[in-house]
Amino acid sequence: MSEPIRKKPEQAPESYSPKVKPEILSMAEKLQNNAETGVVRPFVKGDTPMNPTEYDFKFSPFRGLDFTNCFTSIFMFLEGFVDESNILKEQQERLFFLFDTVSGRSATVRGWKDTPTAIYDELYDTDDMIDFITGYAGYAYVKHSEKFAAPIRASLDSGVPVLARMKNDKQGSFRVIVSYDGKTLRMPEPKGAQNPPKKPPALGDIDSIYVLSGKIKRRFTLLDGLHRIKRVMDTNRDKGVIDDYIHAFEGYWEKYTDLKLKDLKQLYEYAYKGTTWNCHNFAAPFRTHEYLEDKPEKYQHWIWDEFKDPRFGTIPTREGQTDGAPLQLPPKKLIDWACDVSHTHQWQLHALYETRDWSKKYYHQLEWGFCENAGMLLRAIKEDDEFIYAAVYSMIRVLEEVAS
Repeated sequence: MSEPIRKKPEQAPESYSPKVKPEILSMAEKLQNNAETGVVRPFVKGDTPMNPTEYDFKFSPFRGLDFTNCFTSIFMFLEGFVDESNILKEQQERLFFLFDTVSGRSATVRGWKDTPTAIYDELYDTDDMIDFITGYAGYAYVKHSEKFAAPIRASLDSGVPVLARMKNDKQGSFRVIVSYDGKTLRMPEPKGAQNPPKKPPALGDIDSIYVLSGKIKRRFTLLDGLHRIKRVMDTNRDKGVIDDYIHAFEGYWEKYTDLKLKDLKQLYEYAYKGTTWNCHNFAAPFRTHEYLEDKPEKYQHWIWDEFKDPRFGTIPTREGQTDGAPLQLPPKKLIDWACDVSHTHQWQLHALYETRDWSKKYYHQLEWGFCENAGMLLRAIKEDDEFIYAAVYSMIRVLEEVAS
């Protein structure tokens, strides 16, 4: 009778910090040639542009260390982005917005009481989102859910940082691992990220790891991203997510007498926290390539090429944003205009909360007026969202006509 297989204790990787620093252009050429074949060749030492421990990893201040923030920084490392007069930080932020938008995440709206919706939970930092972003960027990966030491060592031995998902960490749930020393893992300083962790993770802190295994032909395009965005927006509309906020401010002439001050305050807090701030992330990819014209040529990266389709239009001047009916604007102009207007409406909603004296309750007519203003702004935000939806739908039609 055979004996059961006994698991060997997980061995801590030996100390490793790669020394080889080949030319960035040579690395990029090798990876591109491999990508065009559609075949994954595992990364080996010499593929990456430099020692990860010496690379100046940047992180977006718009989020903690979630997957998108961490992957963006590794993507820039592998694609050969290096710092020139603080351009690296600027590019990390714009690429972060790109991945956040094409994944569909920045089209989500928080549910009433600032709770995540089902579509948000389906997208945010899930394996589906990870598969889409890596496929959109043209990278293959392997997920490991146990025995992390060996694959971490193998990836770092080839000079490729590792993405690690943390246990029991809903905010900032990922880390970038760049080297190790025995059982000690090392990560780059998470400067810029919201609520940065104070120390690197231990192997026991890790839930799973995602090892980027090579460059491949892209599996997803902007059209796929637009379909994801539309699906999120369709779900928001079908579930009446923004309508829930609007309805919360209706009928307050009758509700006023029984409403306590703390409940009234929380009402406004739910409104500005739940419905706002995504438009900044969403609009950026449709504007970015316009701002890269004065940057070094290597920042005119292929990843922006799809956004340069002339049928999408160009960004209007500030004066032009208010001329004519919004729906007569080309798609990119419409997104730029609608997100800009929505951003203003969102700050106005925030201002209702921040400038009010919450130590007292006002007389009936004034309190009713505050609620009417909040409802009016929420209805305006919903209308802005409809313009964005129209632009997304229009771009899908443009790209599908070409595909057919």
